[in-house]
Amino acid sequence: MLTSALGSSLADLRRSTIARLRAAGVESPALDANVLIGHVLGVAPEQVALQLDAELRPGNLRSIEAATQRRERREPVAYITGTRAFRRLQVSVNRDVLIPRPESELLVEVGLERWDASPGSVLADIGTGSGAIALALADERPGRCVVGWDCSHAALRVASGNARRLQLEERVDFRHGDGSAAIGLEDSVVVANLPYIPSAVLDTLEPEVSRWEPRVALDGGADGLAVIRVVAAQVGRGRARSAAFEIGPGQAGAVAMLLREAGFKDTAVHRDLAGHPRVVAGTRVS
Repeated sequence: MLTSALGSSLADLRRSTIARLRAAGVESPALDANVLIGHVLGVAPEQVALQLDAELRPGNLRSIEAATQRRERREPVAYITGTRAFRRLQVSVNRDVLIPRPESELLVEVGLERWDASPGSVLADIGTGSGAIALALADERPGRCVVGWDCSHAALRVASGNARRLQLEERVDFRHGDGSAAIGLEDSVVVANLPYIPSAVLDTLEPEVSRWEPRVALDGGADGLAVIRVVAAQVGRGRARSAAFEIGPGQAGAVAMLLREAGFKDTAVHRDLAGHPRVVAGTRVS
């Protein structure tokens, strides 16, 4: 493929890349082609279509070919480019962490709302992964401190690297532990994006998820609530002031009950932009 592309224009290469990605079953072949080509050329995706007469150097062609082959194998674009936009940040990602989703921005919004109601509280992000949620919270509330927790040393390396690159390392403390037991939670505000996909569903998901993203960050056990159940109880015993959990389809009622059982008597369900229940939050009633 590379040999036949030598001497071709960007228009030719873009056209063939789109065709290859479409044949591979990629859902958004034109957008992904623009992102991958733009990443290699160092231009924004929307600028690619404005430079279609440009000639490409062999080094560019080799890099675009390598990226296209990876995407044909259904590797997520974010892993190929190594970055993902989240809120106001560009977060580095690799296969050690989940790719931050736009839907998770609602968890940030709920966390900010509850943190603003209790500005003296520490905010704890449990299951921090890439650190996207913790870093977004710290970025949007200067002068406050966030603790980000994860059970994966590899994920914490990614999160710590993001904190350094974004110059937020002084305000976000990333810690390792199994569950929230190691974190001082009294009077804290907790947000958590934990595994919530039922085990039996994982292999039915799109290849970008089922083949590439870390299972430990996805697998919520038989009913999808195995990890949430444990952490909700821990957060309750830790006397957190409030807690908010991202959830999957059909889980809102069960997670609200878990929060009430943990001592968060005032619960609320927050819907995402598509109208789906996405976050369940609870507040401890004095």
